[in-house]
Amino acid sequence: MLAVLIVAAEEVPALKDWLKATFYHHWLGKGALALGVFAVVSVALSKQRSATRLSTVIFFEAIAVCVSVGIIAGFFLLHLLKLV
Repeated sequence: MLAVLIVAAEEVPALKDWLKATFYHHWLGKGALALGVFAVVSVALSKQRSATRLSTVIFFEAIAVCVSVGIIAGFFLLHLLKLV
């Protein structure tokens, strides 16, 4: 979610302005929204107690982290090369 917010805020000035207006600074807004989603997902997943389920969730979280890092790094690399 944070990766999507980072790229979207850079590309959509209205989103960045809303984040600034609502949370004082756009990074605070991104962090607050990401933390909120993390809390909701964590509570939802904590209701299911299964070792197999836990290992699956951890695997998909690791994949999500790798994809997010790739999205952010790729976006800013394209920005640095002036391709976006």
